[in-house]
Amino acid sequence: MLRLVLTVLICLLPLCGQAQDYPREVTHRLGVTRIDHAPERIVTIGYHEQDFLYALGIAPVGVHEWFGNKPYASWVWADEPRRALGGRPAVQYGYEIDIEWVYAQKPDLIIASFYNLSPSLYHALSQIAPVITGPAGEDVWSVPWTDELRLIARATAREPQAEAVIARIENRISRMAQANPAFRGQQATTGFYASDHFVGYDGRSGANALLQQLGFVQPPVFDALAQSTGQFSVSRERIDLFDRDVVLWLVDPASADAIRQMPLYRATRLARDGRAIWADPDLAAALSFMTPLSIPYALDRLEPLLQAATRQRDPGP
Repeated sequence: MLRLVLTVLICLLPLCGQAQDYPREVTHRLGVTRIDHAPERIVTIGYHEQDFLYALGIAPVGVHEWFGNKPYASWVWADEPRRALGGRPAVQYGYEIDIEWVYAQKPDLIIASFYNLSPSLYHALSQIAPVITGPAGEDVWSVPWTDELRLIARATAREPQAEAVIARIENRISRMAQANPAFRGQQATTGFYASDHFVGYDGRSGANALLQQLGFVQPPVFDALAQSTGQFSVSRERIDLFDRDVVLWLVDPASADAIRQMPLYRATRLARDGRAIWADPDLAAALSFMTPLSIPYALDRLEPLLQAATRQRDPGP
């Protein structure tokens, strides 16, 4: 963490690139945006973009809270970098974008790379300041974090910093995979439970993509079942779909208890062999955010949990 803070401090000034780096154009999902001057008041209206800016040494003036009700919409993995940058952004609550709130922040750049921004809302916001959405040609909710970081770095003239962040994290993932050969080839996936049904995710979804980088294999049926949103829902009776070598449950404590009490769940090898991982709220949030700040935090937390789960593997009858 100290290394991350030092990296952030190095990037404190100037706020977003040098004047000579502008104007520049950024191609994104909804078009091409010209940014004439180095932005000094950035507002993020997607659900996790603040983490990307903090990782690049930039403090936004306004952010959009996703969930958690955290001060400044900042989770544990982002608190130190935010404080090091003096970040105390205004926070918009609620899922919909409040255009009047955005206008009140007097932004000179608006970032919506993790939000399904409509063309009409994009046009309206563009009357306030230049707007960039997510990478062109990629699904809104399953964009690789590396592509999103490079897009934001392009808008803020921070390409070298972005490549350094990417190299550091990818090296961390590679070292963890090499140090844990037991992960290789085992089927692992993430799961969610919502009152009366289970939710599964395809292999492109953030946490599942990370598991594959660590050597695990995504169950092929999950990709076949996933809809265009990258997920699918099944009834409680289809818990058998989740009877894999490892399942990482991204659920709250009450939902975790509900799953563990299900007779069909208790009959699975997953339950009998203790190969389920029950993420606490911070870890579940980190794996939902999947940002340059949350991924290192998640890796540190996940490694011993995955090691324990894979040691419990039962060869079966």
